[in-house]
Amino acid sequence: MHYVGIDIAKNFHVVTIIDENEVKVFKKAFRVENDLDGYTGFIEKLETISPDKTNFIIGIEATGIYGENLLEFLKLKAYNVKLLNPFQTSRYREQTTMKKVKNDNIDSLMIALFLKDGKYSEGYVTDDEYQSLRTLYRNRTTIQSDMQDLKKRILTNLAVTFPEFEYIVNPFTNIGLALLDKYPTAEHYKHSSVDRIVKVFRHIQGNNFTSEKAKQILEASKQSVYSGKAKDARAIAIKSSIRLLQMYLQEIEILEQEIFSLLEKQNISTQKFEEDMKTDDKTTTLINNLKSIPGVAERTIAAIISECGDLTRFPTTAKFIGYLGLFPTENSSGNSKNTGHLSKRGSSIAKHALYMSAVGCLLHNPELKTLYDTKKSQGKSKKESLIVVSRKLATIIYAIFKYNTPYNPNRVFAKS
Repeated sequence: MHYVGIDIAKNFHVVTIIDENEVKVFKKAFRVENDLDGYTGFIEKLETISPDKTNFIIGIEATGIYGENLLEFLKLKAYNVKLLNPFQTSRYREQTTMKKVKNDNIDSLMIALFLKDGKYSEGYVTDDEYQSLRTLYRNRTTIQSDMQDLKKRILTNLAVTFPEFEYIVNPFTNIGLALLDKYPTAEHYKHSSVDRIVKVFRHIQGNNFTSEKAKQILEASKQSVYSGKAKDARAIAIKSSIRLLQMYLQEIEILEQEIFSLLEKQNISTQKFEEDMKTDDKTTTLINNLKSIPGVAERTIAAIISECGDLTRFPTTAKFIGYLGLFPTENSSGNSKNTGHLSKRGSSIAKHALYMSAVGCLLHNPELKTLYDTKKSQGKSKKESLIVVSRKLATIIYAIFKYNTPYNPNRVFAKS
């Protein structure tokens, strides 16, 4: 048997191959270019060692998207490929080298040795529909992050050009953005009037901007501490940021439509449900059952499924919670036991979605609100109590996904 460790990079990958005695087949690690010629040359090199594909176990770290094409290529060629947890390979490297040394050659060798030891647990490769959902949702998350930076930039400018503004109007509502676009600084209100300000909102449906509010804005602009310095340049900067923000908002709306459409179109469901369903009533789909949890929005469902894939692959709730990283770190020694912060393992996107959904459940889900209040009364902080709610929410989502039944608080909280 030969063990092939591949360290993944953007433009090329580094490979080390060892045999049963942990001896390198080639004296030096070699590179595989990230193109078809490189992949083909890699296969030819393996065939010079052995034409029998069962003589190889190939390991690739699940560190990102750069290894996806090589993984699929090798699987298509019927090689035995293992997707490895980078947390495990990192710990193995530290234990083996006894120091935090890291480079491509060492990493590929450590992956090969890790395969030889056989103490690894395989990673999960999502199906195409889950991969599509993950791609769209992560793109949405990236745009949201960019939006937050953009909002900070607008607020920074506003803190100079009209610091009083945000105490009267939220800058990021339709009304706030329309005002800033028309009057980007306090100086730009000099030749305005109440009627002109109110006129800005006539095209915005459902706006509740009154003449009284316009008077407040106008008076605040007259009393503003803004010096007027560089007002035209700052106006251009603010308007530019607003245009970008509006473009981001439109892109998020398009992405969410695609995400929700994919959820409904694919009707992602468990195999067990498909086998057990004996009626022709398909209106109660898995997604509908997940949406039956009070306080859980479709965005939360999309985040969990896109990051975790088919939840039935987890044999128990504990395994699902462990994958999410919804557990505190622990440092125990002798009689002392210290519980630290929430683990950094798992998907930050899924954890954030669950946490924010837990906040929403305090308003819309009486059972989870009771759980939160109970934990608070036991001395836990607000954040700790919300994490408990997040964990409970994760168990509910897991159970509904596994058994495809609607939310039933009597069953969920029977033992709580």
